[in-house]
Amino acid sequence: MRPRTNVGTLVASGAVALAVGIALAMATTVLAAPPTQEPPAEEIVVTAADDGQEIELGEDQLLVVRLQANPSTGYGWQMSEPGHEPVLRQAGVVEFEPGSDLLGAPGTQILRFEGVREGDSTLTLEYRRPWEPDLQPAGTFRVQVRAQGPFTGPQRSPTPSTLADAPAPRDEQAAQDLPPAFNWCDLGGCTAVKDQGQCGSCWAFAAVGPLELNVLIREGSHEDLSEQYLVSCNTEGWGCNGGLWAHDYHAWKVPPGEDGAGGVREASFPYAARDESCAPPHPHEYQIQAWRFVGDEWGIAPAVDIRRAIYEHGPISTAVCVNSAFQSYTGGVFDGPGCVLVNHAVVLVGWDDDQGDAGVWILRNSWGPDWGEAGYMRIAYGVSNVGYGANHVVYVPSRCYSLETGVVPDGAGSIALDPPPNCPGDLYEPGTEVHLVARESSGWHFVNWSGAATGEGNAVTIVVDSHKSATAHFQADLCVPWLVLPLGLGVCFAYKRRRPPLS
Repeated sequence: MRPRTNVGTLVASGAVALAVGIALAMATTVLAAPPTQEPPAEEIVVTAADDGQEIELGEDQLLVVRLQANPSTGYGWQMSEPGHEPVLRQAGVVEFEPGSDLLGAPGTQILRFEGVREGDSTLTLEYRRPWEPDLQPAGTFRVQVRAQGPFTGPQRSPTPSTLADAPAPRDEQAAQDLPPAFNWCDLGGCTAVKDQGQCGSCWAFAAVGPLELNVLIREGSHEDLSEQYLVSCNTEGWGCNGGLWAHDYHAWKVPPGEDGAGGVREASFPYAARDESCAPPHPHEYQIQAWRFVGDEWGIAPAVDIRRAIYEHGPISTAVCVNSAFQSYTGGVFDGPGCVLVNHAVVLVGWDDDQGDAGVWILRNSWGPDWGEAGYMRIAYGVSNVGYGANHVVYVPSRCYSLETGVVPDGAGSIALDPPPNCPGDLYEPGTEVHLVARESSGWHFVNWSGAATGEGNAVTIVVDSHKSATAHFQADLCVPWLVLPLGLGVCFAYKRRRPPLS
């Protein structure tokens, strides 16, 4: 079996590690100056279950609305203009409580409102994207509010204490060999911007993006690769409710029923923006050798290191914190107001040290080409924790494919391949017919194949027309102890139970 690239130490350790990282990031930031202390207002809290209800709101009360939302999709609850002199106004900033530590996870959006004059009004909130005002909202929430004054005192506009943006990443060393500005899109290295829709699958788009763009940069081939494959076929339970870095599936990780690792073409598994079954197998056309974090898994690396990773390895993946200001971005340099708790995954394609106060990253989003600057953002260094958990892929162009083989359990047998790999890097030329023979070790017998090879015969042929893998399964022989036989002779013989093929 050809050894796989060992990326175990590079893989994200999961939601626990991400949570620890977020806590560390929060611990190193500075709390914003607290507002002038006032007696706390009484809060009247409503949720989706209160849709259509009537609410009475006094001068010293705040109406707090808590609704399900997912800022990583670009959607959020927005107040619809009343069309007359308002009875209510929004107070403070919009908050978001994530439901989990996964990137792209949904949670609860919190909006506060206060009365400004006596009267009756309908508070209407619409769940939509700010840059799509002419489209029907994805959801609507209404409550009838009767504001009871006299509203003679100063109005409350409480702003909850929030964490300030992290400081801009500091260069630890001079980088004379890197240009002050660089953008892969200017070099023709960017494919069309995609739209994740209402599915919290930003993590899948942030994994497909670097591979897809590397194929274009290194091979000059415009490929549209599948995010839905990662959403539907990963074995961690990730999906439209969020996930983490999924590069392993483009490097070595093979989901059940698949016959290899690597990227899948969009035409083979089109994006549905929802959780669907995997329905394997799928042809795997492009494969990375490995992937690595630029700096700490749960921190922001020095800007010079992030720039070097982009320059040497192509566009990179990173986390960022999305809030309503981020969603409403239409152009220019975004320098806040930002937030800290990362909840979204994006791709960085370049930088410009001469823009903004200290430089900007060129951020590629997955909200379609109508958001921001044709789907991109120029975001100032350090704003919204951009660069958090930055990582890059290692992609080596090749017109050849891998054939991974394995034996279960280890040591039960071996696999002979004919012909051996005929491309550099232990790969095969496309279309090569490879004959595999499973050979048994003493005390074991062959049972069946799984992966790209099937059947119960120990000899099979595979056509290597994509990245594939095959596993030979063995079973221990049944041995009869010598004490129960005459003359003290022990006997072992192959005993094969009827059972479904292993997968």
